[in-house]
Order: sequence, then structure tokens, then C-alpha cells
Amino acid sequence: MSDFNFNSDEECLNVSVRSDGADDNGSYKFVCRLEHFGHQSYGQSFGIYFSQDVSIVEVPGDVEAIAEGNHLHIRRNNQMNDNGLVEIWIKLSAQESPEVTGITDIACQPEENGKEVLEIGAVQRAIYSRRSVRSYQPDMLPKEIIERIVTAGTYAATGMNHQSPVILAVTNKEMRDKLSAMNARILGKEGDDPFYGAPVVLVVLADKDMPTFLYDGSLVIGNMMLAAEELGIGSCWIHRAKEAFESDEGKEILSSLGIAGNYEGIGHLILGYPEGEKNAAAPRKENYVCYVD
Repeated sequence: MSDFNFNSDEECLNVSVRSDGADDNGSYKFVCRLEHFGHQSYGQSFGIYFSQDVSIVEVPGDVEAIAEGNHLHIRRNNQMNDNGLVEIWIKLSAQESPEVTGITDIACQPEENGKEVLEIGAVQRAIYSRRSVRSYQPDMLPKEIIERIVTAGTYAATGMNHQSPVILAVTNKEMRDKLSAMNARILGKEGDDPFYGAPVVLVVLADKDMPTFLYDGSLVIGNMMLAAEELGIGSCWIHRAKEAFESDEGKEILSSLGIAGNYEGIGHLILGYPEGEKNAAAPRKENYVCYVD
């Protein structure tokens, strides 16, 4: 199918949509090209009409989509500057290959309720786009990337700034596989790889003598997850570090590394290049926030 284009002098956005065929699962993929001009915007929206009814299979994390019959409404919640260009992919299901028949309701959001919307910065973009990755390519990450992620962890807030956690940055395959095997035994799935093929494992432990040790270690992992996302690296928090490092085998590992103290395993953060496309964000639950004004 050739591109379907829409342009309006009244709006700050050109939109075109092209078909990218069907994937191995039979989902139909479309690529929406957004060309921005005129002024900065903090959100873009438009609608697409198809030749038949469609339902949504997957969209990127910064995109909201609603399908109603043969109409798909899309909103992208991210910044675009003058002369910016963005491509958004969407995956749909339909009885047969759908054709684009129209593009409508193009709009940009430079302000909200008469007030300029605050720019979404790098930290917020990482927060909104981060997903837990459970399929990895085997390629090792560059050392400088790992160092940047680990350094972000060392700047996490800790109780009274006592910095109770320690981080084991494991890139040695023998040790990585040993930790995976320990984790699988604890899980009761010996022979599986609970690390999903990720080549890097960051183990976070924290000093149990500090009353805030559990929270300290959790914040370290959270910082590293966001740093990884900003760098385009997949990550996932894997549990059972507590049980692993309470075992004799875990204690022997710490001793062999010269780590002495009253440490408890908080979690394993696996890292690597993601295999496949990122999942869409799940809708946020209702009543997540209760404002007390």
C-alpha cells in the first residue's frame, strides 16, 4: 500500500501513514510519520480511518491509542520541536489486510488549560518508556555503558547517606551462569535461565545493620533501571537475591570477592540489548493517586 498523506495549513503537523506488512504473528504493522513545524508541542494527536474494523495489538510506550470500529485515535505524549520528525509504529489485528482510507483530527498541544505544559525531560521520558525486558541478545555491553549505569546506582538516595548497598557488576559468563543456576534452583525450575539470556547481571546487596537497607537497595536498582533505559539498554529486576546470598554458595561467592559484612541480597538487575520490540505500557489503574489538597 502506498503512503496516505494528510497536510493542513491550520495545524503544526504533517501526518502520513504507510503499511509495513504483517509480522510472524499475523499482526498488521503501520508506520505513522509525523513532521512537525511552526512551534514546539508537548503532545500530538490524530485519527486514522481504515477500510475495516481494527483492534490494537501493540503501540509504543509514549503512545495512547483507542480503536472504535474502523477508526483509530492516536495520541503521542512527548515533545516535538520545530522541524522535528518522528515515526510511530502501531500493530493492529483485522480480519484481512486493512487499508488506510483517511486521516483526521490532527492536533498539537502547545499548552493545557491556558498554561504552557512543562517540557518532558530525559528522566521523565525514561520513566514513561521503561519496560521489563525478558528476551535478550547475547552480545556483551560495552564497559563504559555498564559503568554509566552502575554509577547512576551509586547516586541513589540512601538513609542518612550511609550508602548501605554494594553492587556486584557481573560480566564473567561463568559467574553469570552460576548465579542463574542458583536462582533457578531456588525458583524450583532447575535447568531454566531466570536471567532470560541477558549477558550482564548487577547484584545489589545492602547492609542489614542499617534500618533502611531494603529501601536503599531498592532505590539503587531503580536508578540503574532508568539509566539503562536512557541508554537504550534493556533491564529487568529478578528476585531471589536474598535466598541466593543466604546460602552457603552465595556466602562463598561474597567471601571470594572480599566482601565481608552483614549483607542481604536485594535483587538482581539483568542488562542487555533487547531481543524484539518493546511491549506497550499497561494502563495505569484507577485511583492510583489520592490528592489531599
